[in-house]
Amino acid sequence: METIKKPTFIDFFGLILLSAIWGSSFIAMVYALNQYDPLTIAFGRVTFAGAFLLFFVLLKKLSFPKDIRTLTILFFVGILNNSIPFYLISWGQQYISPSTASIMLAVGPFITLILSHFITHDEKFTFLKLIGVILGFFGVFILLGDDFLNQKHDSLYGKLAMLCATMGYISSGLLLRRVSHIPILVCSTSMLIVSSISLLPFILLAPLSNLQISNYYFLPIIYLAVFPTAIASLIRVRMVQKVGVQFMSQVAYLIPIFAIVWAWLFFDDLPKQTAWIALFLVLLGLFIKKLEK
Repeated sequence: METIKKPTFIDFFGLILLSAIWGSSFIAMVYALNQYDPLTIAFGRVTFAGAFLLFFVLLKKLSFPKDIRTLTILFFVGILNNSIPFYLISWGQQYISPSTASIMLAVGPFITLILSHFITHDEKFTFLKLIGVILGFFGVFILLGDDFLNQKHDSLYGKLAMLCATMGYISSGLLLRRVSHIPILVCSTSMLIVSSISLLPFILLAPLSNLQISNYYFLPIIYLAVFPTAIASLIRVRMVQKVGVQFMSQVAYLIPIFAIVWAWLFFDDLPKQTAWIALFLVLLGLFIKKLEK
């Protein structure tokens, strides 16, 4: 496993670009959910994204890994990074707004920080980072507590689904550094193919009466596949392998901001007061944990 490098200007640009793309995915999801169920959306994302990237793999005549260790890692990364999170995010957004969904996913760096301390050799825990973690989880507690006290069960379950999706992203991010020897395009394509295959049995068992590819509601799924999934996957894998999980996880600063801006522009929708307070605490926690170098 390679040691992480110091981020460059290109890495920071990639961070902003990735945040903007992922922020827009919450908006596309709203449109897709108007017609399709969460499982169909998740399967469509990974299948079309995998086909999109596979075209370039074949065009460049790249080969896929054949050793058992690498294939095993890619199998788990595909499940944890795509299959589970994409379904949970689609399911959760049925009950919460795009802005709230993005705030819930922003807790990722705090969980990453804790896991990285025990799993990696170059991303360790510190006192200031502990304070940041406490603030971040307090922000999440405010969001969850509001639903619990007001008995908004659907909203609570939607937010918990986002937390579970975050755990998948984090786990896959830690595993990705163990396959840094694989070309980024091959790695991303392999992950998406695995994800598509893993979701296929569930698709075959589910009713497909609402699957109308000619319907314009299918366009958001194509967008989700090409941009927030395929292209963003290439950027994410490159950044994780080069500059580490913690640097990449800083998209959590920006994704909620972009999601809020997109939601305001497309739906004239702004977060409620509790969501603003939670966002402030999460971003403050992210800032504090970065103070100590």
